[in-house]
Amino acid sequence: MLEFIILLVGLFIGYHLGYMVLSWRLRDIIRDEARKEGIIVDDNYNIKLKKDTPTVFQLFVESSGGVFYLYNREKNEFVCQGLTIAELAELALKYKNIKYAAVLVGSDIVAFVDGKVRDNIA
Repeated sequence: MLEFIILLVGLFIGYHLGYMVLSWRLRDIIRDEARKEGIIVDDNYNIKLKKDTPTVFQLFVESSGGVFYLYNREKNEFVCQGLTIAELAELALKYKNIKYAAVLVGSDIVAFVDGKVRDNIA
């Protein structure tokens, strides 16, 4: 009976030690793969996003009664309203911090860059 208890205790300890070693090894593999992909991971496994990667928003414009309404296409939420497309670009930067955006205006696509309408793509 004592041998059986010793065997169970040994299996229990072995299982938990193996679980800990496997989890440490998996964290190391994930950290190494993330670093290969360009994601910054420190030694405490905290992820830091690169600040030089810009976010490009997808927006669309609706017009009603001479007023333009700007919406976020992905979330389908209201961003701002204005009388001109240039005013929409300024307000999107001011209130929602949208620096870069591809904006669908009717059948045309324009780009917002730092609060200005920079490019007519279509």
